[in-house]
Amino acid sequence: MRPHGTGTFEDPSSTAEPSRHRTIGAVRWFSKLVPFLVSLVLSVLGAELSARAFWRLRYGVPFTDPGRILYAFYPQLRKIDAARPSQRDWTFNILLLGESPLHRDWGEVEQSLREQLSHAGHRNVRIFNLASPAHNSRDSRLKYAALGDARFDLVILYDGINDTRANNAPPAIFKRDYSHYAWYAIVNTLATYHRKTSFALPYTLRYIAIRTRQILTRERYIPRDQPRRDWVRYGRDFRSAESFRDNVSAILDLAAQRGDRVVLMTFATSPPAELPMGTGPEPPRNGVAAIPIESWGARDQVLATVARNNQVLRDLAAQHRNVRLVDEATLMAGNPIYFNDPCHLTVVGSSKFVEYLLTDLLPVWPDPARLDHWH
Repeated sequence: MRPHGTGTFEDPSSTAEPSRHRTIGAVRWFSKLVPFLVSLVLSVLGAELSARAFWRLRYGVPFTDPGRILYAFYPQLRKIDAARPSQRDWTFNILLLGESPLHRDWGEVEQSLREQLSHAGHRNVRIFNLASPAHNSRDSRLKYAALGDARFDLVILYDGINDTRANNAPPAIFKRDYSHYAWYAIVNTLATYHRKTSFALPYTLRYIAIRTRQILTRERYIPRDQPRRDWVRYGRDFRSAESFRDNVSAILDLAAQRGDRVVLMTFATSPPAELPMGTGPEPPRNGVAAIPIESWGARDQVLATVARNNQVLRDLAAQHRNVRLVDEATLMAGNPIYFNDPCHLTVVGSSKFVEYLLTDLLPVWPDPARLDHWH
């Protein structure tokens, strides 16, 4: 019989044993977790460095500044970022946005603008040219938005014909932001990262996903340079006119925020004789091989869409302050000597194009090099 008030004592080892096992388990778990975390960090770091190396070696995106991703698609942005134009730098800074007629390899507009301004006594001028072949108003919008702190005394926009290619797609495929082009499906997405990220891996993974989808569903995208002949009939719907309005409106709204003054120019064309689809290039004009209008679509559909785009420009110019309109389409009409093809200008045409532009601008041009207001 056990004495009253007495009892047995637990063996201390019986309570310490579970605690010791838990401690050992935690140590083992932690010892496995640390190498896993280190491996994970090193893998992510390696992937990030690989992504940066890819964009640097393939497209020239700065290795130490992956946030400049649009350099891969619009390399001309690099020059403007380096120059840092300002409305207070005592130089009159002009930005050209638009299509190949303004590009120095496709015409003499930039050179003629420089020469005619110099002849008029305005030599303290810098011209930054972002116009490019095959680009359209969507590219102009993305380029202008990507310029960050750059400010211009004058922005000259000349878009109109390349947007017409976007119409050559079935209604189920057409996208208002032009992402039914493989090019814009990529650029629209990556533009959201420009100047806004310090890492290349996130947008690289999205780029890989988009490219994979494009490879697997090629039939969902239209060619960037030449329309599919079996889809040309869809160009009669003029759907790109609303996209064109969206893009130009976005440029004007951003210009108003930045204090940049804008000149809109209607798009001049020299309509060729109607040719059946597939008949090939037109005869050369002025010794220069012409690009056939069928490169944009069916003749009447292309010209009708350009006319609609021009009306959009007239309407927007009337609705915005600090925006001037130069009606090049009307001024250049009926003069085939000005054109190499439906839209590209000869040397004479380039000179006349600039003359019409400056006839409107020079009366309000500042003296000597500042544009303080529009009349």
